[in-house]
Amino acid sequence: MRISKWKSIISISLGLNVVLIVCLFFLYRENTDMKKGAILQYAFQQSEVLLDLKTALGHQEDNVDYVNALVGAYANIYHNFNLTKKYNSVGEYVNFPDDINIFNSPTTSLPVGYSLSNRVAGESNDEMNQKLEVYTSYVSQIVETLDLENKIKGRSLREQYKTLEEVSELIKTFDLEK
Repeated sequence: MRISKWKSIISISLGLNVVLIVCLFFLYRENTDMKKGAILQYAFQQSEVLLDLKTALGHQEDNVDYVNALVGAYANIYHNFNLTKKYNSVGEYVNFPDDINIFNSPTTSLPVGYSLSNRVAGESNDEMNQKLEVYTSYVSQIVETLDLENKIKGRSLREQYKTLEEVSELIKTFDLEK
């Protein structure tokens, strides 16, 4: 009878361990998928920023298209700034490199905000227009490095983090107003 009790205890223990391991596996997959989703969202939003900035630069003569494109770009920049912050739940959880957040900060993206407010006020500022073009070139380099289709979508979390580190190193080479 004693051996029977031990067999039962061992069987129950093994069964519980298997259930625990399966649960931990699914939690790990869920955590990985959430991180990959946030990185994908960041990369997609950067592509949208670039598209909006190129649209604005291509429609400088059309006030409505210019303003609408800059509003879209600024909204996406703000979204990415909040997504990548270290002191919010997603940014802390995903652990984006610091330079990525700095690039999307309101200070660094001032050319977009100033160009938007100048155009709405009916003013033109050549210096700010040049800064907007430089900022757009920086965004273009980031989007090119992110390579959404080939380096982010469908890639492992490790590969995605490697790409984020490449972007972070690239941002360090930019002449940013901090």
